[in-house]
Amino acid sequence: MATATILDDNPRTSRRLAGGASSDTGQLNAKGESTVTVIETPRASLGQAEPRFLTRMISPPFPPRRFRNAAMITLLAALWLASAALGGVEIRVADHGAAGDGRTDDGPAIQRALDAAIAAGRGARVTFEPGRTYRLAAQGDRLTVLAIGRARGLTVEGRGATLVAHPSNRIVTLFDSEDVTLRDLTLDYHPLPFTQARLTAIVAAEQAIRFRVEPAYADPAIGDEAIYRDFKSSDAVFIAGKTRQFTHGWARLREVRARGDGTFESRFHQRDFERRLEGAQVGDFIAIKLPFPEARPLRDENGRYLSSSSSNVYVAYSRGVRMERIVSHAAPTMTFVASASEGVVLDGCRVIRKPGTNRLIAGNSDGAHFKSLTVLPEVRDCIFEALMDDSINIKISSEVVEAVQGPRVRLRHGDIAHDGAVIEPGQSLLFLGAGGRRHLGFQRVAAVERLGYRELWVTLDTPVEGLARGDLAFLRPVNEARVSGCQFRSQLKTAVLVYPPAVISDCVFADVAYGIHSPFPGKIEGPPPSRLRVARCEFLRPSVAAIALHLPAVEAGEPGRQALLLEESRIVLGQRRGLALSAYHQSGILLRSVGITAEDGRPRSDLLRLRACADFRDEP
Repeated sequence: MATATILDDNPRTSRRLAGGASSDTGQLNAKGESTVTVIETPRASLGQAEPRFLTRMISPPFPPRRFRNAAMITLLAALWLASAALGGVEIRVADHGAAGDGRTDDGPAIQRALDAAIAAGRGARVTFEPGRTYRLAAQGDRLTVLAIGRARGLTVEGRGATLVAHPSNRIVTLFDSEDVTLRDLTLDYHPLPFTQARLTAIVAAEQAIRFRVEPAYADPAIGDEAIYRDFKSSDAVFIAGKTRQFTHGWARLREVRARGDGTFESRFHQRDFERRLEGAQVGDFIAIKLPFPEARPLRDENGRYLSSSSSNVYVAYSRGVRMERIVSHAAPTMTFVASASEGVVLDGCRVIRKPGTNRLIAGNSDGAHFKSLTVLPEVRDCIFEALMDDSINIKISSEVVEAVQGPRVRLRHGDIAHDGAVIEPGQSLLFLGAGGRRHLGFQRVAAVERLGYRELWVTLDTPVEGLARGDLAFLRPVNEARVSGCQFRSQLKTAVLVYPPAVISDCVFADVAYGIHSPFPGKIEGPPPSRLRVARCEFLRPSVAAIALHLPAVEAGEPGRQALLLEESRIVLGQRRGLALSAYHQSGILLRSVGITAEDGRPRSDLLRLRACADFRDEP
């Protein structure tokens, strides 16, 4: 049995473990060490009777080989159908000690069931008792309570069960896996990761607000910039008191103090106080994120992050993962994140306020955030509402050019430290110069030399003319992202933020800021948007725009590409705000059979804002 070093960012617990370890997950061994990641049985024994595994499995230095061409997309369906046909062994969480009574800490028992199913091999199913509530107690030694590592053909069937976690933790991480399905689970948190209050005063002269916390909700954290730094974790949102609809106003808290009369007073980092509070009034709600201490995320021997604080369900370095009918009522950050993964599907999922409560928030950030490779995700028949950021973000993260030696190019991953660079021979890269303002073309990758989980050298078939340090590269996808049959209800920002080519159909966007937004900031998120197709959709009262397409320059776009086809859709704008279409530096926009009306009587021409655009057509 090979020995491996597991790094968890903590010098006291980074250590070397061997095959003889026998401690249970998250427990102390005889030497007082906290065990984390090791397989107890030799690799050849996987699938034999009574395998014993610890929580997190050792991952290979880099993930399995990725898809190289469009034909490989069909492998996803084949794998899923094959595992479904196999049936496989059923592993009940109750048989591993899970009580499902809402009081017992069921995390260790559920993990034992998951480990046994992974060991059983393709076709294994983990099942919960229908309708039960499983408590996942706070864990100080690991960020994510449940871990699924190097699974093949695994299905987790919740059967309507609810998992309730503590906001210091996240619920499940899934890494280095293939053909895994999670279905019929409800996710929630106790205590809640947010609080909500009513505005009692808006003190413009002092650029402050005052509020009273709603009954049964926690007080906000008292403090200044030591707690409320200028970052997303300090965001607060405003919600209309009568309608419970988001006003699309928000601010970043700088301080919160108690006034001694049961109310609180806050000030913001931003200086544009009047604009932030435009439309807000006494009696409206404010929702505030609550801070909780978090354990450090799990990393492997190569430095890759295998878990993250970014979401309830975190998928990393995996392919063919399906999430079916997952319902989430709260999230300390995002709800679903897929990083360096491809072929991910959300089917029938709902991120919504908990029915039967007066909760205003369903998630403290995005609903679903896809940091894709070459096979883009599919989202169908889902509902998103009450989010403190975007519903869906579909992107390919950038690679930053560090050095150029002819056809050899050194790249550094441009996204946050939790994400890694995953590029393979045979894939194609898009290169952009001048800070993302100039399209330099596509080149095939002939060879890859890895320097770590975030840096690598690629050898291209042909040198890229004009490529320089600081330029950007993006993987070229082999398919289109798809969003269909979804409902997007009142929330803070954008319903669908999408960069790569996408087909969005049969969706309803109601009371959001942006319906579909395809910008290109020229840094982390990309590629420059193109080939967006939208059909049979309804956009109702967007506060900014039903659809917005923005490039920093015409030269940033792919030559000859069509920016947008919008057809057989309806756009209804509210009183004195919102556009049907906003487009900058685009080429090739076609509207066909698109109804556009404004409740305030604005003419159609005023609802289409086009700047530096070419080849625009508006057909009946």
